[in-house]
Amino acid sequence: MDSNTDIKLKSFFTYASGERYFALAFALARSYRFHNGTAIQFTIISNQDFTLPWDLKWVGKLVFPPTSLGSGLEFKLHLLEIAPTVNSIFIDADTLIYGNITSIFSLFKPETPNVIGLKVTEGTFVDEDVQSVCTEFSINYMVRFCGALYYLIKNRKSAEVFAYAKALYKSERLFQHNDFTMYDEPILSIALAKFGIEPLLDDGNIWGDLVQLDYQVQLNIFNAPPVFFNDKTSANYKFWLPPGEYKPILLHVGSGNYNKKPWLFDSLRLKLHYKFLLPVYMSDLLVKMLVIPAYQIARKLLR
Repeated sequence: MDSNTDIKLKSFFTYASGERYFALAFALARSYRFHNGTAIQFTIISNQDFTLPWDLKWVGKLVFPPTSLGSGLEFKLHLLEIAPTVNSIFIDADTLIYGNITSIFSLFKPETPNVIGLKVTEGTFVDEDVQSVCTEFSINYMVRFCGALYYLIKNRKSAEVFAYAKALYKSERLFQHNDFTMYDEPILSIALAKFGIEPLLDDGNIWGDLVQLDYQVQLNIFNAPPVFFNDKTSANYKFWLPPGEYKPILLHVGSGNYNKKPWLFDSLRLKLHYKFLLPVYMSDLLVKMLVIPAYQIARKLLR
């Protein structure tokens, strides 16, 4: 298979619905372009029509009927159906990219869908007692992961995994949820384990979550990935990562940080550069000299 054909069979995509998530998705797309170019397609999928900003006309656009994807996070049970290409990686819209991610495809085994995480056999995960769940569903482990990233491959095994997950969701068995939506992690954790799929282990250099990271130095989308340190003696120690330095190239900032630091600063850097055609150094300077001080003053006044 030549390289051009291989590229056409791969894509990255995200899902957005509503003004906030479209803004998050546009920032994600710009961060993807800055560090990865546009050779591998990036697509935004939604359950409502939307208009791409002029600087994102290179982004793919797919709109599905709302009734076909369900409400809230239920769309994640349909990721395999809506994936734009045979081989694809889904990234949550509330994520920013700080490095080249094209090589991630080669890290996953191309036979099954998968996630980044680890196998667990005890403790609690997404409000579930792991040992009890393993007994209830006749599985040897649960997959501990965050549903901000999924690797997808369109084949029979993937279809079986997602069909099993949908059946779990439609069953009378209650899983973690809130008043507005279900959560995908407990259901797909069981489905992946049921089919013997082992998650891709991460040493911290692929994926990170700002909820769990202690970032003392201001992030900058134009620079290299941020450096974090996992210290066993720290209250912020992550047991699923090895001790020492790590540099995640994908940061799940969380939708709660929309229009807040650090997402606000990096999304503005990208918008100034791509939408308003300012050079990188000027975009960065404006954020440092005007936006960040104004934000800090506003925060003090609000307090």
